[in-house]
Amino acid sequence: MAAVLKRALGSAEPGQASAPALVLGPARSGRSALLFRAALGGPGPRALFLAPSALQRLPGARRGESDPRGLQRVQFLYPPSLRELLRLVASLHQSLPGPPTLILLDGLEQYLAGCPGPRAAARLSALLVDTASYFTGRLSADSQGSAPCCQLIASMRVPSEAEADEHLSILQRYFPARCWLCPDSRAPLDQEDCGGDRTFRARLSQPGAPDQEWRVRFGLDGEMRVSPLPWEHTENPGAASGTDRVAGAEK
Repeated sequence: MAAVLKRALGSAEPGQASAPALVLGPARSGRSALLFRAALGGPGPRALFLAPSALQRLPGARRGESDPRGLQRVQFLYPPSLRELLRLVASLHQSLPGPPTLILLDGLEQYLAGCPGPRAAARLSALLVDTASYFTGRLSADSQGSAPCCQLIASMRVPSEAEADEHLSILQRYFPARCWLCPDSRAPLDQEDCGGDRTFRARLSQPGAPDQEWRVRFGLDGEMRVSPLPWEHTENPGAASGTDRVAGAEK
């Protein structure tokens, strides 16, 4: 179960393991904000955030109330190319001071842009999954109580579900859980939506469980507000329990 994503979207059962998951959506759909939010709220003492370039700002930091302790648990690494990413991931077992409980890879489409074919996508996916499995073994060996695991989430920009990226069929073999961020055509055009607000639906699909949906709204300043669906059943979706605000949804 993709418990980390569910927790980031305001709905999760603590202590659940998580299958490798892909966060998919068009440009400016909040994929980076969702991953960073997962990094801040993930389990365990250490999370690893990988991206092709340095973040210009922290998209998951809460305005005026950022918790330095939450940021301290996130280690940022920025391999600029697929070759550097492969080299980095292959050496994580030697370079990290301890096993992470969460590995996040943002901007997967940028790494796969120059791939000659599906083999490179499969190689990268297999390496990521194997690395997460290795750290899960390390965490289990070091654990004194319930055995934790290293959870893996990647984000990828795709135009839409109907126009999926050519690599997606390969990636789905390694990432059985998928979270689609799609424009919400059913959102009402009220005063809050006018002037540039963007509304999306986040749908989480995973094996052995029914799909779940959330409504995600981004304000002009990048503020992210989440409420579980069906949001039509809530008189004030923005005030529903589980609603949260996160600044800076750039990607």
